[in-house]
Amino acid sequence: MFGKLIGFAKRFARDEDGAFLVEFSITFPVLILLSFGLLEFSLVVFDYQRAAEATRRGVRLAIIQPPIPNTANLLIDEVIVCTAPGGTVECTGGSPYDDAATPEVEADILFAALLARMQQAYPTLTSNNIIITFEGTNVGSAEDIGGVFPLVTLQLTGVVHEMIVGHLIGIEQIEFPDFKASVLGNGKWVNTA
Repeated sequence: MFGKLIGFAKRFARDEDGAFLVEFSITFPVLILLSFGLLEFSLVVFDYQRAAEATRRGVRLAIIQPPIPNTANLLIDEVIVCTAPGGTVECTGGSPYDDAATPEVEADILFAALLARMQQAYPTLTSNNIIITFEGTNVGSAEDIGGVFPLVTLQLTGVVHEMIVGHLIGIEQIEFPDFKASVLGNGKWVNTA
C-alpha cells in the first residue's frame, strides 16, 4: 500500500496536465491590465492632440474673423485680454483713454463661432476654457493706415481627460497643461454693428 502511494506521488510530480491552466490564470490578468493601460494611454495622447488642434484652429479663426475687442486704436505694448465665462464676453486692458477693452456688440457671436470651430476638434470644450489676448506689437504704427498689428494669443486652460480604466487604480482624471498658440493678426479692425 505504501508503494502505491509513492508511485502515485511520483506520477503526480511528473504530470503537467494542469500547469497551463495555473500559468494562464496568473498571466491573464496581467495581460488584460497591460492592454487596458495601453488603450488608456492612447486615449490620453489622442485627447492631448485634439486639444492642441483646437487651439491652433481657434487662433487661426481669431485672426481671420473680426477681433472680439475693438483693436482699431491698439498701441504698442498694450494688452487686451478677453474671456467668456458663461458665454458673455468680458475684456480687460487696453489704454485708459480708449474703449479698446470694450467688447463689441457682435463679440458674443464671434466668440460663439470661435468656440464652435474649436469644438469640432475637441467637443467638450466650453467658453470657460478659452482666453484670447490681443497684444500691440512693434509691427506697424498708430499713424499708419493699417495701425498696430496685434499678436493674437489663444490659451486653452483647464482641459481634462476623464479616465476610463484609471478609476481602477484611483486616477479619476488627468488635467492637461495650458495650450497656447500665437499668430500676428490684422491691423485696424473696427467691429461695427
